[in-house]
Amino acid sequence: SRIIPNWVNNFLEKAFFEKCPSHDLQKNELNRYCITCDASICKYCITCGGHKNHNILTIYRHVYQNVVPLTEMEIHIDCDIIQPYKCNKKWVVSLNPLPHNGSGSLIEGDGACNVCKRKLTDPDRFRFCSIKCKLSDAADQQPENPPKRKRSRKGVPHRAPFF
Repeated sequence: SRIIPNWVNNFLEKAFFEKCPSHDLQKNELNRYCITCDASICKYCITCGGHKNHNILTIYRHVYQNVVPLTEMEIHIDCDIIQPYKCNKKWVVSLNPLPHNGSGSLIEGDGACNVCKRKLTDPDRFRFCSIKCKLSDAADQQPENPPKRKRSRKGVPHRAPFF
């Protein structure tokens, strides 16, 4: 599995679908994320040219949650074990866990997201319901301090004798 890039944590913390502070125009919601600038942006931010040749993700709403197209996200992180959802004929992955709201979606044991215990549609293929859950699990797997060598690789340096 690929290493998760540093920007993903910042991406998950960003606010989307608020009004863009830079553009006082209609349909100016922050529904894109510029990886290069680490910023939530609107479509006018892009057309103004400030993000030309930048890596940009498009954010959609699905069941009142922020999602990103699977095809855009899998370029950056391994999404094979994150459950995708169908949204307007596109496969998307959720940024954060979908709410449980007493819908029976919260289960224990097999068939649930490894982190938030949300019911998965195909537990044999998927282990997480969102990018955030995958990140939380990856953070839990990382050792606090990487293991150090018990012995140094080299002892005292020895020079060849000069003749």
